[in-house]
Formats: sequence, structure tokens, C-alpha cells
Amino acid sequence: MTTSRTKHRLGRMVLSLSALLVNTSYAVEPSGRSELIALSDSWIDAEVGHNKAALEQILDDRFLATFSSGKTIDRKAYVDWIMKTDIEPFKVLNEVVDIHGDTALVISTTTDHEIKFTWIAVKRDGRWRVISETFSKITGQL
Repeated sequence: MTTSRTKHRLGRMVLSLSALLVNTSYAVEPSGRSELIALSDSWIDAEVGHNKAALEQILDDRFLATFSSGKTIDRKAYVDWIMKTDIEPFKVLNEVVDIHGDTALVISTTTDHEIKFTWIAVKRDGRWRVISETFSKITGQL
């Protein structure tokens, strides 16, 4: 038989535990966000610099890229494409960095607002690796 006093104590314990969990996840979030932004910057540098080894470290073995044309390619084809494509240095605006446990969604646009990148990364063994990217041309229309 539970008394109102016991229910009150249980309620306070649940609230305390909930507050602890919220504060803990908040403390983890900024470092994960920083890691993903650093990963994005390293990825851009690897593409611009045609650094195949760095790209292979950033992109998961199961990586898939989908272009605005609708064509999807695997990691090997993507790295081969990057190696033969002249890529001018560029910067991105990270509009969304949303972490869901060991999975993250990042949505960025080029600073000239011509291309949007939507990519997903997973964290394994303490390291983020990109598993998917979709390119979209920004047309200014909904």
C-alpha cells in the first residue's frame, strides 16, 4: 500500500532523475556539435586538397552519396569522383547539427547559398564517420 507521502517522494525522485538526465545530455551536446563541425571542415579540406587517405578516414565503408540529379554512388565511386574533380575552396553554414545518441544529422549550405548538403554520421569507437550525403541545388523556391 502506497501512501501519499511515498508517492510524493517517488515523484520528487523522478523529477530529480529527469533533471539530471537533461543536464547530462546538455553537457554532452556542445562537444558533439563541435566534433561534427570539425569533421565537416576536415571533409571540405580533404575534398579541396584531393586527400584520398583523409576522405577514406572520414567516410564510412558503407557511405552513399546522392546527387541532385538523383544518382547515388558508393564510397569508392565518390572518392574517385572527388580525386578527378577540381574543387574550389568553399565554406559552409551549418544550419542544423542534430545529435541522436550515436547518430547525427547535419544540414549545411554553401555560403553563396547555391548548394545544400544533408549528411548523416555515426559514432563508433569514439569517432564520427559519415555514412550518407545528399546534395541539393538551392533554387529559391519551396
